[in-house]
Amino acid sequence: MNSKLPKVMVILGTRPEAVKLAPVVLALKKMGFNVKVVATGQHMEMLMQVIDFFGMEACLLDCMSADLLENTACMTKALKNKLLEEKPDAVLVQGDTLSCYMGAYSAFLNKLPVMHLEAGLRSHDKFSPFPEELYRKLTDSLSDIFFAPTPKAVDNLLSEGVRKDRILLTGNTVVDAMHLALKRLDREKIKGEIENITGKKIDAYEGLVFITSHRRENFGKPLENIREAILELSKRYSSLLFLWSVHKNPEVRKVVMDGLKSLPENLSLVEPLTYPQTVYALEKAKVIITDSGGLQEEACAFKKPVLITRKVSERPEVVEVGLGRIVGTEKENIIKSFDEVYLSYDKFSNLEFENPYGDGRASERIAGFLLCPKVMDFILNYRERYREDLHECSERYSYPAFAL
Repeated sequence: MNSKLPKVMVILGTRPEAVKLAPVVLALKKMGFNVKVVATGQHMEMLMQVIDFFGMEACLLDCMSADLLENTACMTKALKNKLLEEKPDAVLVQGDTLSCYMGAYSAFLNKLPVMHLEAGLRSHDKFSPFPEELYRKLTDSLSDIFFAPTPKAVDNLLSEGVRKDRILLTGNTVVDAMHLALKRLDREKIKGEIENITGKKIDAYEGLVFITSHRRENFGKPLENIREAILELSKRYSSLLFLWSVHKNPEVRKVVMDGLKSLPENLSLVEPLTYPQTVYALEKAKVIITDSGGLQEEACAFKKPVLITRKVSERPEVVEVGLGRIVGTEKENIIKSFDEVYLSYDKFSNLEFENPYGDGRASERIAGFLLCPKVMDFILNYRERYREDLHECSERYSYPAFAL
């Protein structure tokens, strides 16, 4: 048995990836692992805010084209060179982005074990979310170890033929990140930042409505509908501050920024909030309106109602506990759903449920699993042992353990 700790390369490209990977990176480093973080640069400005906030170090690549094919070509070459330079023993990727898939694909071509954080999520519609649904399925097809956030994700993987001994049920590391962030949050400072950005006093309003939208399948008419619904709602509820954190994607900005020329006093369109500012906004929000998967998960941590502006979600748990409502992108349905949710707001804060996304110890479970001697031997001798049975370790560290 080799006692050397594996060298792990963590490949990420967007802010949500960095948020969910940060607690894992910190946990692995605490356990003595040699961890190299490589940022492809998909969302460089927003990404660096998270890397700095959590005190991580990252090697920065420069693949930041809005064109997915151009980005794919850039990552192919850049990741090949970085893997040859660093010679990791394993690669860890997260979620469903291009950087996630390209990280897994590059590792596979170099015959390195791939570990997929947040494995097994499915909408079962390859064009929703687009292109994320196919990225996560392709990543899972290349992976060797699957860190599944929920029992439903485990079931999805098993139904697709993934070996049970390769799946670790962890909970979602977004909860771990939230716990870390709340300890570090300077609320008064952040409140002042948001008031400076908006030019509005938060306490002058009865509450906050936090809005984001970035999904490619919502580009065009669907996003126009969302925009018009938000405009109507802000006029109808003048006592609420509607705060829209507008994504950097030019297709989003064209519809939102250019389409809303004259704004009600209580509607603010702002540049993407930093991660700490986003956590503060979620904590203060009365209602969240979003197509973001991460915000759906974070809504559970804060017990905040969330209107999901999509036709389908690969995160059904937030709906099942009573916080989430899939409202689509039709203006009338968004407005009607907001009316119903906001007017019964108190019931959401009084909901009793166990967070379906875990207890904030997912990173601890992952680190413990990777320290399991059988797993370390599997990684360090991958080409000879890639068929190895790991049930002894996956059963021990799963949360809650699932029976073999």
